[in-house]
Amino acid sequence: MGLLDDYQNLGDESGENSPDAVQDIRKKRADLERSIVIAESDLKKILREKTDVELGRRKIKKEAERIRVERDALDVKFKKMENDQRILEEEIKVLKKKQKVLR
Repeated sequence: MGLLDDYQNLGDESGENSPDAVQDIRKKRADLERSIVIAESDLKKILREKTDVELGRRKIKKEAERIRVERDALDVKFKKMENDQRILEEEIKVLKKKQKVLR
């Protein structure tokens, strides 16, 4: 109601509603409406970008989880291979000792 109040107050101050005052109010109203449209457009753009960023975050989070699972599986496999290596090295030592005894 601010513009309406301004319009009414302009008439009260000057004692009459001059065409210039009415034109000035119309210009202010048009400027405000233009500013509102621009601000709403900017808000919509930010909301779209925010949605895009959130989708990107979710995608990366899922990918990071997948990579973590793969890494854990490789860690298990690596430890098993190290254990197998240790067992085979011990077995080779035992066999070499037996070979020396037989010579």
